[in-house]
Amino acid sequence: MPSFATLSILTLPRPERAFFGAALVALMAGGSALSESARLSLAQADALAAQALAAGESRLAYDLSKGLLEAGKDNPRAHYYQALALAQARAFGPAERKAALAYWHSNTEEQRYQAANLAAQLSFADERLTGSQFWLRRAVDHAPDEVARARTVSAFQNVRARNPLRFDLRVSTAPSDNVNNGSNSPLNVIDGVPVVGNLSPSARALSGVITKAHGSLSYRIAQSEGRETRLRGRVTARRVDISDRVVGLSGDDLSSTLVELGVTQYLRGSRETVTWKFDLDGGRVWYGGDPLYDFARLGVARYQRLDERFLLSFGGSLEEQQDEAARGADSTISGAFAGIGMSLEGGGRVGFRLQYRDADSSGVNRTSDQWTGIATYALGRELGPASLEFSLGVSRLDYGRYQVGFINVPGGRDDESVFGGVTATFNDWGYMGFVPTLTVTSERSRSNISRFDVEETSVSLGIRSEF
Repeated sequence: MPSFATLSILTLPRPERAFFGAALVALMAGGSALSESARLSLAQADALAAQALAAGESRLAYDLSKGLLEAGKDNPRAHYYQALALAQARAFGPAERKAALAYWHSNTEEQRYQAANLAAQLSFADERLTGSQFWLRRAVDHAPDEVARARTVSAFQNVRARNPLRFDLRVSTAPSDNVNNGSNSPLNVIDGVPVVGNLSPSARALSGVITKAHGSLSYRIAQSEGRETRLRGRVTARRVDISDRVVGLSGDDLSSTLVELGVTQYLRGSRETVTWKFDLDGGRVWYGGDPLYDFARLGVARYQRLDERFLLSFGGSLEEQQDEAARGADSTISGAFAGIGMSLEGGGRVGFRLQYRDADSSGVNRTSDQWTGIATYALGRELGPASLEFSLGVSRLDYGRYQVGFINVPGGRDDESVFGGVTATFNDWGYMGFVPTLTVTSERSRSNISRFDVEETSVSLGIRSEF
């Protein structure tokens, strides 16, 4: 039997239809007359269980399914019938566990799809929304066609919108020819200074592997018309493994961790197309295993959908950093951004973003300002097995005052960077809605201090959620 679709007496030949009708009536009355006159085959018991469910006789359906399980504990239809019977009795928790057994014992993709969908509905009815999302992700893998898949993804998004708990996990690993942001020259040449220095091996570009993990969690604590408040937390870890061994330097010295807690307020504007976002965050950053700085940040952003194709955004932030590394480098960081995104015909997307960052500090070489412009383009169709997204950007970083040892650099330090990348997402190779990604990035920086003439190319393998 390929699916869990319940049988109908009306689809049976007339003699069998009469038998099943009489058998169902006898069983509902107590079952003694039937037990004396006939013994049910497995197929007959299966059909009667389906008819009992259709008649709302959940207890009878459950008992018939028990008989089927006595004949074979791996009978997926029996577990499925018991799940439906328990659901009719509003025992949603036990019903979901029976639907899970139906899923694990299923013999076909269609059975798995039906069982996973039923488990999702039962978890939702039991107000376990995260469990419902889990089973809908399972169902996506077994959808019989694109229509069913799109319907299941839509159901997942609806449940996620209702779920106060939200979490995200991303992992990537990237072989790189410059894991330490080192120079591509053995010499340190400063424009306007008639002295040439030699760079230490640890200041030169070193190859290796960078592994990143990002986990975030948020919980909705309040919601009303046009307003939502969430508590948030996130952890970002960056681990470095150096291939080019250097005395006195290990990958741990270049690794970092960020821990952040905060609250976010979403507020609908005077128009339906406008949304405001307010953030208040605090946390700590570790570098090389030791605390680097603590921070507190306030941010605001405004998003406005101009029409069906255009989305405009802009905002700003103010961050106070308290030095924890005995550098005497407490800092105030202010930033702003503006961006516009546009949907193209055929499903493609293009976006432009301009960012500004200003750092003010009493520490040496800690005061700077930076402008960055980024353009992105996503194809509206797949090329082979992958969907592609491209990015290209430029950046200018300026330090009004900069020292290299005892030398005051004339005019400070000026860096100009060009960077770009392409990300391929393999949607057909996903599991439970998580898909692999391959990102190739390249960056080239030029500075009036050759120590910061940097080139890097990396290839990153990652996993992200498709929906």
